[in-house]
Amino acid sequence: MVTTEVRIPFRPVLARRTPVATLLIPAVTMAVLGLWGLNRRGLWGDEAATWTAARRTPAELWHLLQNLDAVHGLYYFGMHLLLAVRADEVMLRLPSVLAMSWAAAAVAATGAKLAGPRVGLIAGTLFAVVPVVSLYAQEGRSYALVVAGATTATYLLVCGCRSTDRRWWQAYAGVVALTVVLHALAVLLLAAHAVTLLMARSAPRTWRLWGMAAGGTVVVLVPLLWVAGGQVEAIAWITRPGWDEVVHLVRAFAGPSGGAACLTLPLAAAALFLPRRPSFAATPPTLITVALPLLVVPPVLLIAVSQLYPLYDLRYVLYALPGLSLLVAAGADRLAARVPWRGSLPLAGALVVSMVLGGQLAAQNEVRSGESRMDDLRPIAQAVQARAKPGDAVVFLAGTRRKAAIAYPEAFAGLRDVALEASPGRSGTLYGTELPPDRVRKLLSRADRVWLLDREDSDQRRVFRAEVERVKQDVLATRFHREGVARLHGGSVHLFVHD
Repeated sequence: MVTTEVRIPFRPVLARRTPVATLLIPAVTMAVLGLWGLNRRGLWGDEAATWTAARRTPAELWHLLQNLDAVHGLYYFGMHLLLAVRADEVMLRLPSVLAMSWAAAAVAATGAKLAGPRVGLIAGTLFAVVPVVSLYAQEGRSYALVVAGATTATYLLVCGCRSTDRRWWQAYAGVVALTVVLHALAVLLLAAHAVTLLMARSAPRTWRLWGMAAGGTVVVLVPLLWVAGGQVEAIAWITRPGWDEVVHLVRAFAGPSGGAACLTLPLAAAALFLPRRPSFAATPPTLITVALPLLVVPPVLLIAVSQLYPLYDLRYVLYALPGLSLLVAAGADRLAARVPWRGSLPLAGALVVSMVLGGQLAAQNEVRSGESRMDDLRPIAQAVQARAKPGDAVVFLAGTRRKAAIAYPEAFAGLRDVALEASPGRSGTLYGTELPPDRVRKLLSRADRVWLLDREDSDQRRVFRAEVERVKQDVLATRFHREGVARLHGGSVHLFVHD
């Protein structure tokens, strides 16, 4: 019997010549860490934005995106479909857990492609145990999906550079475009990949194929930026980054504990300065030319631009972290190559991962507490629910404090939001619009008991630009007395009773 070997030039993205265990172990590790304590804390402010947007009708959601958060439009529509199946905190965060698990596998696949399966396994697992990865794996926002897209695109870039099959580049173009639509600042990934091609001295054909993919991404991005350009007030809270933000970035990536950083940073340096393992071919692009630009270029560019136009936040460049994981794994590989024992690399990898995870269990536990975010809306809502009576009034000092009522509406059932003019869905906003100051004064003055929600450190003496906020303060100060207050993480709950 004669058999013919058929070569398939284009195989599934994450399975080409990579042992299943190399992908599965990092993915399962990330899934376990992501599911650990997934609903321990309540929703926080940004998750409340996802919650209110995704639970609207398609028409209401489209109305919102015309006014605000157009850059999150694709994510909101996807979450709308998911929350229609089941609407709770776990379902809100589950896509992020799955996305980070995929990202861990993609990091492993990239490392395996560049430096062998053992390096890939170490890199993917190391990525999975970093606390900041768990932080965003347990958040109902799009950042984990962006990381998954960026790591997949990086793997496809490597495959495209090492193959004559154009379908790698077609897949690359689609993934990059999708990632940029999920978050516009992911476009900096293209700059990192351009540096990779430059360092690898890529052939003109490779540059041409990459340029076509990058051009297609820009074509997709321009309309999104045109719409989002009129919504810049959504990022008005961002300030110019300084050295504190740089230090925070290094600590988040290398490990918030000093011990983890003292291990990971020297290993990354070893990858840069020690000769590579001679047994593995150094076909361009190499691990260094892929990982170093990925780690450095997006944060440096965004921090530099933010000196003139503040845009920087760590989560916007989270997809750069896999670059460090790859470098640390390569450093362990190069040090192990100097030990005359075949099992030195698996042992070194196991030690690195266990020390990074074990040395940061406190940080992992903190990720799952309400203290890990600016606020925790669940205990704030519970404080109202515990003592509120049907017919009580409720007001929010600054309308954005309405987040608690949006996230946990059952806690506010039977209460009258006396300042609310139009609901979030009807007004095309995240938190609704409020009545004119004179109407708020009249309605608030008629109440017997008023629940006021404000920020955690409120003493009711802040000066607001908006007149309606000053009216709330004035009416409560002159016609009511405060009977109780609960100061919680990210918010305070006050009970006022009419004199």
